[in-house]
Amino acid sequence: METREALLDAAEAVFFEKGVSRTSLTDIASAAGLTRGAIYWHFADKVALFEAMVERGSLPQEYVASMVQAHGAPDPLDLIQNSALESLRFLSGNERAKRICTIMLLRCEFVGEMERVLDRMRQADESMFRTVVAAFEEAERRRFLSRDWTAETATIAHMSTMSGLITHWLKYDCPFDLLLAGEGMMRSLFEGFRCAGACDKKLLRSA
Repeated sequence: METREALLDAAEAVFFEKGVSRTSLTDIASAAGLTRGAIYWHFADKVALFEAMVERGSLPQEYVASMVQAHGAPDPLDLIQNSALESLRFLSGNERAKRICTIMLLRCEFVGEMERVLDRMRQADESMFRTVVAAFEEAERRRFLSRDWTAETATIAHMSTMSGLITHWLKYDCPFDLLLAGEGMMRSLFEGFRCAGACDKKLLRSA
């Protein structure tokens, strides 16, 4: 297990530095102070090693999907917004998650042997989409959601905002406070999602 973890640590570091396509198994073995034979003892190929590396982390989509449970929530829109902010807090404070997201979004070409790795991202995106749509549908049913939006279009807008923010933050080496920027963006976005009547009811409850 120590050898396996050393290989995964080395793969994470070298993929982050050089990109996946430019990294060879020899590069990873050398970074770990081991041989290629040690890699083949634990992993069938570079894709298997990559997949195991990703499994050690948690993608923001998976984090959001695990948190959003709309049924019975006092305010489904607050639940979605707060879950999004928690995922940004998790990402900004977790170096492993940050490196893995950077590798998957910016250091990997999903062609050839790496194409099957897209399944993990697709599954994470689809799981988050289904979960968030269900929460927006609950908000729609309870008339929290503005008539300018449907549950599906609100979900697309929300996921696009999150994806764009995270990608921009990672692409330029985290040049701003992710959580602070996210709080402002989510506040403005969710004010647009919420119908005026729901805002009035929320103010009355808090008074």
